Amino acid sequence: MGGTFSRTFTITNSGTAALNLTGNPRVAISGTHAADFTVTTQPATPLAISGGTTTFTIEFDPSSLGVRSATVSIANDDSDENPYTFAI
Repeated sequence: MGGTFSRTFTITNSGTAALNLTGNPRVAISGTHAADFTVTTQPATPLAISGGTTTFTIEFDPSSLGVRSATVSIANDDSDENPYTFAI
């Protein structure tokens, strides 16, 4: 429907303890158009304290025209931000 597009996202640990990504897969995609999005590179875990980072890549390959959306979920051991989710 117009080709694929990839975007790389960065997770940063700003906490005072190591951050462990606990999901399997570490980054999961759900929602109405989840099949249009693929995690092509999963992030590493754990993330070091006070600034440790890791990246993951999501590829978008729309199956039809129009707005396509899904939810990205990252399960982790942070007690007040688990899971971390955002819409794409």
